[in-house]
Amino acid sequence: MAPLRIVVVGGGIGGLAAALGLARSGHKVTVYERSKVSGGVGFAFRVTPNSEKCLRYLDIDAEAGGACVVDGGFTRDTKGNVINQTNENRDVKKTEGSKSVFAYRAQLHQQLWDAAIKSGTQMETGVKVVSVDASNSTVKLESGETIPADLIIGADGANSVVRPQVIDTSKFFLKPSTGHNAFRFMIPKHQIQEDELLSSLYEKDGNFIFTWIGDGERNILAYPVDFGKLINIVCTHPEHLSDQETETGDEGTTIDYNQKVSAKTAIDIYSDFDPKAVRLLEMADPNGFRIWKLMDMEELPTWSQNNTVLLGDAGHPVLPFGYSGASMAIEDGLTISTLLPTNTNKEDLHDRLKLYEEIRKLRVRRVLDTSRAIGKARPQELRAITNPYYAFLSGHDAVEHAKQTLAKHEADKH
Repeated sequence: MAPLRIVVVGGGIGGLAAALGLARSGHKVTVYERSKVSGGVGFAFRVTPNSEKCLRYLDIDAEAGGACVVDGGFTRDTKGNVINQTNENRDVKKTEGSKSVFAYRAQLHQQLWDAAIKSGTQMETGVKVVSVDASNSTVKLESGETIPADLIIGADGANSVVRPQVIDTSKFFLKPSTGHNAFRFMIPKHQIQEDELLSSLYEKDGNFIFTWIGDGERNILAYPVDFGKLINIVCTHPEHLSDQETETGDEGTTIDYNQKVSAKTAIDIYSDFDPKAVRLLEMADPNGFRIWKLMDMEELPTWSQNNTVLLGDAGHPVLPFGYSGASMAIEDGLTISTLLPTNTNKEDLHDRLKLYEEIRKLRVRRVLDTSRAIGKARPQELRAITNPYYAFLSGHDAVEHAKQTLAKHEADKH
């Protein structure tokens, strides 16, 4: 049986997870990535046990690549009072050995990239896909070349060029409906340990998360990555507090991940916070503050059209409050690859893509809804939201669930 010819548009975390899983099943996979180098774009993110389990199915050891296992977390109010303590990895038996880790995007991306190439995936870097035709399963490159495929996977992020072929984008589109912006930056851990005010945060050995919860609108999150050598910091706030320094009128600009804002503006936004939190902002590179505009989108009625399907942010952008954007993309990728094993015929694709949607939509919907709720919650409301949500996330096995669903689906057909 001839392998499927699969084109993955976008070589991010989710696209590479799908490509690796599909290539290991013997399919002919080509990834088109418009950037010219591997390594990925972005800062860091949480890999919850459910997605860490997916990575282990792909023989990816995130911890060996630099991801940090979480030893505990401390949530503080704006005055610095500890209002909650957590240890996500207290009982890994419940997650069958999987752990909650924090990954530096570039490192995990490189691990997936190298493994995908080793498994036979063809990587086309510096190649821009300008359009997709779902009616005849072709992608058109900026060079004018048209590439045929049995299956096209749109893993090209929130500003997807594949999405318009799957859904009416005049009705379903990105919008800054959350009213939030965020800053992201990193500080070497040793600088924090050497700072008189901050040294107590990391006086104990281990990898700890520190969160400062404001008024339901302003929050600061700090966590370690890169073998514990760097602390990644994310600061969310109402968009009007930083939009005054940005260009307006051009949607492409307002969604830009690399738009700068002054250090003074960033520090002023959190000036009434715990002095330790303010000190973190003061230690950052004053020229390194970048605005990340948090975008949302209504739920799409479908993720596929013919043999073209969406994955990750291309189909369901996830707000960062629910710490699951990358995790959902990884689960999407492993679900697709599990539903398309070695013996899959081209004629099976339409049926399998609908099964993919059936498996994924309810779970992703809860993640999207909870992420929105966390972003609006007051400090006293958080525990009631996040505790059941984390249990829902971490106890899931996307691969096993897809296998069982496919087996039942095939049995019901006979």
